[in-house]
Amino acid sequence: MKKLIAVLVVLLMASPAMAAEWSFFGSQRMATFYIADDYGDAEVNGSGDDWGLRWDFQGNSRVGARVKADKVGGYIELALTATNGGDGGDGGVNTRRAFGTWKFSDNATLKVGKDYSPVTEFISGQVYDTDAGLLGQGNFYGRRPGMLGLNIGALELALIHNALNDSSPAGTALDLTPAGSDVDNNLPKFEAAYTLKMDAFSLRPFAGIQYFTVSSTDTTEAAGTLTDDVDVISYVVGLGGMVNIGAFRIGGQGAYGQNWANAQWAGGRWGQTYAGATLDGADDTNDAKSWMAQLIAGLKFSDSVNFEIGGGYRNDDADINGVDNAESYELYGQVVLTLAPGVFLIPEAGYIDFMDDPATDEDAGYTWYAGAKWQINF
Repeated sequence: MKKLIAVLVVLLMASPAMAAEWSFFGSQRMATFYIADDYGDAEVNGSGDDWGLRWDFQGNSRVGARVKADKVGGYIELALTATNGGDGGDGGVNTRRAFGTWKFSDNATLKVGKDYSPVTEFISGQVYDTDAGLLGQGNFYGRRPGMLGLNIGALELALIHNALNDSSPAGTALDLTPAGSDVDNNLPKFEAAYTLKMDAFSLRPFAGIQYFTVSSTDTTEAAGTLTDDVDVISYVVGLGGMVNIGAFRIGGQGAYGQNWANAQWAGGRWGQTYAGATLDGADDTNDAKSWMAQLIAGLKFSDSVNFEIGGGYRNDDADINGVDNAESYELYGQVVLTLAPGVFLIPEAGYIDFMDDPATDEDAGYTWYAGAKWQINF
């Protein structure tokens, strides 16, 4: 028995898990902003405008670990979603990213788990609204879904969880899955991107597609609301890039596609409201067309002072009679102050315009904000 125990101890000590190198990290963030809202032609709680102070622990604060064991690695990142009430137990811990990697050749890596999808590239540094980064509002965002990923050099490929988002836009009488029908899915979402890097600039084309079917209505439960199966196809094509000229940088991105809400690609300031497919009669869909663009410019004044301005625009056309295009844009300016290694203070001011409500053609208002994000990485 003693010999068996000794052998087991030796095997455990020699195993890849025991040989793995673990490194831990954290990032804690506070948002301190004054916010002024104008509700346009509408009223909220009996008032046409409002202002207030946001002094919050950010829900994207995190702790995590990086793991390396020869050709196998891993990454775990947990979101600290505590509220701002006070004592412990006032929030939760969520999984932001969790994946393993296997480098099975010199330039190819398999990824298994939950991570940023290939259509995601962070270009804007906007910090307002929990590091919004113009995501879904000029900066296309595929979120952090479960996937099987393959990186071959600069090429990223991924087979991703099919979002199967069959909810119809708010404010419409249409329902994508009426009683007696259901959603059928036989394929994962697919995304791809390629990064071309040169001395002074980089380009990154990307694309994604998702498909599912809403079955015809079971006439035993409902009287033929859908007379045929309905296909719901979501896709995006886009291009991003960055140019660096000494201390200056200019970056941008544009994307076009349809039915982004059904794939749960980020929805911008109008949310998912007007970016999803709706039923057109009993055997077809209205496909929502969307496009967005962003532009940022920056100046690295010194190692401790970094300026950035940026803006993003988004347009969603739900293709429904009586509903105009949903439009919004936003602008911001900031300075990143590095107070010490890992310690950042980022003052920022910005403007968000919701333009007109597509369903009513009434002014939807705007938001001004000014303040700062505080962040310490360790």
